Amino acid sequence: MTVKYLKSLIDKLNEGNTDGLLHLRPLSFTVDFAKVWEKKPKLTDNIVHPDGPYKFYFIKNKEGIYVATVLDMRNDLHWFVHNKHRGNGYLTTAMKKTILFHLFQDREEQRITINKSQIGEANFSASEKVAISLGFCRTDGKDYLLKNNIYKTENFIYGQDTQITEERIDDLKKQINYLGRSLWVIQTEIEMKLGETDYTEDLKELVEEIKRQTNLLEDAWWDNKN
Repeated sequence: MTVKYLKSLIDKLNEGNTDGLLHLRPLSFTVDFAKVWEKKPKLTDNIVHPDGPYKFYFIKNKEGIYVATVLDMRNDLHWFVHNKHRGNGYLTTAMKKTILFHLFQDREEQRITINKSQIGEANFSASEKVAISLGFCRTDGKDYLLKNNIYKTENFIYGQDTQITEERIDDLKKQINYLGRSLWVIQTEIEMKLGETDYTEDLKELVEEIKRQTNLLEDAWWDNKN
């Protein structure tokens, strides 16, 4: 994940242009948890395509401007502070107060790699300073480790629900309906070419289940709204 890409995500958030690929869930006033799709699925995608959304944390200042981000790669963290907002402690504060507590809800330790040859002397010094201030200990060469003893909490951090507009719900229902009808077309072809089998019946049931999701989505939206 390049620095250029991380910067582009921050810029898109500040411009309000996420292309439907970046979805946020506020954890605190200054930190949003996010799941980010690098690109939209296409018909030409490889059938064996393991990639799902990436997990990010986006950090805001008190004015609501996004200034930094942390990519959670499970076995490593990749953080970036926008060059216009460096030296203000935004990353360190967000990590200490929110992000590490959220991360350690599902892991016992966190490793990071800080590679001087890849990021340069200045960035290495800054990143190492942040890591050590957070409690990371250097283990070997470029690797650092933090155990789940400082940032452990019994209060699970669920994040904050946010509203979806009725117009957006209608759009999502249409997308679900499109997926269901597209699968129905596939099911029809297989049934007519290979005959009625357990597999074609399973596909038919899956079509009905997907179609049912349009109503379930609306019900979930109303429950959240009320």
